[in-house]
Amino acid sequence: MNTQQSDQLTRRRALQLAVASGSIMLAGCTGDETEAEPAGDPDETEDTADTDDGNVGESGAPPLPQVEDPPDAVYVPTHVESMRHLDPVSAGEFEIIPMITYPHLFWNVTGTEAVPAEPSPEDDVHLMVAVRDPETGMILPAETGLELTVGPAGESGSPHSPWPMISQEMGFHIGDNVPLGDDGTYEISVRVGSIGARTTGEFADRFQDAGEGTFTFTFDQEFREEVVAGIEYLDEEHWGEPGALAPTMHMHMGHGNHEHDHDDEQSHDDHGHEHGADDHEHGHETHDDRFGMFERDRNVTELPPVEDLPGVIQETAQSGDAVFATTVLDRGSRFVDGDEYYLAVSPRTPYNRGMLPMMTIDVTVERDGETVISEELQDTIDHELGYHYAIEVEELHDGDEVTVSFPSPPGVSRHQGYETAFIEMDPVTVAIDGVSE
Repeated sequence: MNTQQSDQLTRRRALQLAVASGSIMLAGCTGDETEAEPAGDPDETEDTADTDDGNVGESGAPPLPQVEDPPDAVYVPTHVESMRHLDPVSAGEFEIIPMITYPHLFWNVTGTEAVPAEPSPEDDVHLMVAVRDPETGMILPAETGLELTVGPAGESGSPHSPWPMISQEMGFHIGDNVPLGDDGTYEISVRVGSIGARTTGEFADRFQDAGEGTFTFTFDQEFREEVVAGIEYLDEEHWGEPGALAPTMHMHMGHGNHEHDHDDEQSHDDHGHEHGADDHEHGHETHDDRFGMFERDRNVTELPPVEDLPGVIQETAQSGDAVFATTVLDRGSRFVDGDEYYLAVSPRTPYNRGMLPMMTIDVTVERDGETVISEELQDTIDHELGYHYAIEVEELHDGDEVTVSFPSPPGVSRHQGYETAFIEMDPVTVAIDGVSE
């Protein structure tokens, strides 16, 4: 992060407690709905958050504080979400990771604008699913063709088309605020469409067919109290700071084929996690492991560290607070059919190395002042490179200038802390180095 971005973050640290663009509610079994009281003095709200035992009745969740005028960058939000994680469910070649919490505000991206998506009084839960490969444990960019059918167990349900979205804690997933109705057991059928991205390596020729899986959960007063009581409010001094909440979803799912020896439903407050000693040496006092600017361990992130990417790694660039790692695979690698180079760009969120799907990336290669390549990159999923964008290149020389531009930013919806980042994205240029021709 450069000095200008840091100054901007500092200037915009003016904070205000407010309901997240409207009252957030949880409907109870009686159908009665009571609007949440507006937040008051920040200190008073923090005291309430620290002592809340979850006995909020049937009327709804507490109002969630927001950062006023947040920076155009990734920032530490006001709270850590609480949710219930359910056991993974098979869906053809895919594995579904269900997560359920209280309805809350998120943002949809339209062009270069993040538009608030407010929960309605009818919404009862925020329903989320992540899709992964059960063999490698890698989260998959299942951004198209995913459908939900939600209804009481044993009855026909209502169809829903949820939003592809990103969260600091959950990474890439699909989710939406959903109405349910009376208390009881609900059945959710998830249809996962084929993966639209090109597949290479261990993923070659996979994920071409849709899969479907079903899970159930109990919606009742106990659930409502658990997810509300589990909300953890961060100290106000950290709200709006550069940094992110640490990823937590990988805490609740093993990698590869596995057995589950616990109950189908587990309630988690998503707080604790472990980091190696390397994470604590940054020339300052020991940080809070729940959030910050430190790089996360590889085993809790969606993408590998830059230094672990295959090929000749080029200079890392940054735009819109997204990090862009570029690497060149030598002629005739497994990524190409002939004798071409493979030029790969790996965009990721800072700190958490989360994937950024649904964006358009163009690349221009200039050699001696002349444009020799001007193409759109292909989104690709690979077991080593992860989710990335790439093209095959006939010729590439040291000194070639590769300009990466972004006609459209990531079209994914965002949870708090990501809604202002990855929107305004200027082109970046990298000079090729270490490639012999």
